[in-house]
Amino acid sequence: MGKILKKSKYNFDYIDLGGGMGISYSSINKKLNYQKYNLAINKFLKNHKTKIIFEPGRSIIGNAGVLITKVIYIKETRSKDFIILDAAMNDLMRPALYGAEHKIIPALKNKKKVNKIYEFVGPICESTDKFLTQKKFQKLEEKDLVIICDVGAYGMSLSSNYNVRPKPIEILIKKSKVEVIKKRQKLADLI
Repeated sequence: MGKILKKSKYNFDYIDLGGGMGISYSSINKKLNYQKYNLAINKFLKNHKTKIIFEPGRSIIGNAGVLITKVIYIKETRSKDFIILDAAMNDLMRPALYGAEHKIIPALKNKKKVNKIYEFVGPICESTDKFLTQKKFQKLEEKDLVIICDVGAYGMSLSSNYNVRPKPIEILIKKSKVEVIKKRQKLADLI
């Protein structure tokens, strides 16, 4: 940015760095180093009289939300098991929309691991109604709960009533206080 300002010979009142400060959805992704980012901005501000604007959005709220869903059916095949959840692509569009991967963890842990591949899918019967393919997950049974992580940024904001599916309840947990901030939709609400 400093090079561009030097070339333009113009003193901007504001510089918008935009967004793009994501979160690490898996252990493969690299986390943003906020200390280095802060140092770089402060170094820049020492040499330039301007205000910096940026949009940290997802980096603040992304990992603050989870989607709790129940296993409604397990379809077994030779090579993998399809774990059919009661949540679908209308509840979390990111995997269907652009292949985003959200970590899935069991609500209750056990020590039974399976060697089969688990494919976590929704019940809509669309080829894109898929959340994640996971190896070496713990053994799951019907009615078990699993948690889809890091849905705080685009979970509910991208949700829809696709296939006449009501939106889920939204619950806010702050310390020991639990508050319903949006009730589960009823089918009558859609008509």
